[in-house]
Amino acid sequence: MRTSNRIAICFLFIAYFSSSPYTKIYGAYSAVLQSLGSEWQEYASGMGKFKVMLPGKPTTGYRPIGANSSVSVTYVTNLQIPPVAFIIDYFDLPTVPSSSSDLKQLLDETRDRAVRSYSMKVVDEKEITGMSYAGRLLKAKLPNNEMFLSKTLLVRQRVYQVAVVVPSDRTESSYVTKYFDSFRPVPLTDDEVKGLKSFSQAENEKATPLRIRFSEEVLQENATRKVQPSYQVTKAAAVSGEVKIEILISEQGQVIEAKVVSGPEQLHEAAMQAAKQWEFKPRTIEGRAVKVVGVLTFKFRAR
Repeated sequence: MRTSNRIAICFLFIAYFSSSPYTKIYGAYSAVLQSLGSEWQEYASGMGKFKVMLPGKPTTGYRPIGANSSVSVTYVTNLQIPPVAFIIDYFDLPTVPSSSSDLKQLLDETRDRAVRSYSMKVVDEKEITGMSYAGRLLKAKLPNNEMFLSKTLLVRQRVYQVAVVVPSDRTESSYVTKYFDSFRPVPLTDDEVKGLKSFSQAENEKATPLRIRFSEEVLQENATRKVQPSYQVTKAAAVSGEVKIEILISEQGQVIEAKVVSGPEQLHEAAMQAAKQWEFKPRTIEGRAVKVVGVLTFKFRAR
């Protein structure tokens, strides 16, 4: 039978809960990366029926998959500790794939959906062997050169995608191995399988709107209107430097939120006012409009 379910690839691109932006300069994060080796704790998801070790308390939520699917939502567990993101999402199938070709199709759709939606390039892909559950390992490169590593598992009628996004030079880090090795799912019981339901379109619409994060390079490429700040403020204050502003872009491409991430305080207001006037191409994922989060950098020179 043909498996038509779709998995919403939420990963790093869902709502980004930290105020710190990703960057290609990883030296600034060395202390954070080192801290990932300590203070881990077990996180247990009752509804998700899994346990995993994480270096902090994650957020949880759900995201729509699409009206053309018999299952409307993917549930998400998300922990962001820049420059690393730990993500576990899962959804339930109405029926278990009945053949190896159906399973392959499910895994292929998961891979293709992620690659197509987020312009990733597949680096490596392997079928999982020697485990109780069928699945696949995926390694892909994001547009900003960060690496997306994932393990997709079919556990009875539940599909889990355990993923991490890391700097390109950290794919073999001990905390990556620790995270993946600690994941322990529990199969649904017969009663739980019977209790599975398909979400209505109304419930689908109530799902939290998707947000994806773009690097500054991608933001610049997608901007349709760019406004630079007034430099009069630097003439009066004789201040120079860079101000980073994190922005939230609406489904229509308008900046609806802006906040200062870093930079000289005297330049904050000028940078904020400029950032709020930028406009961008609207973005969609599988036909659903999404919000976009990213950081703009404004450079000031004293005159």
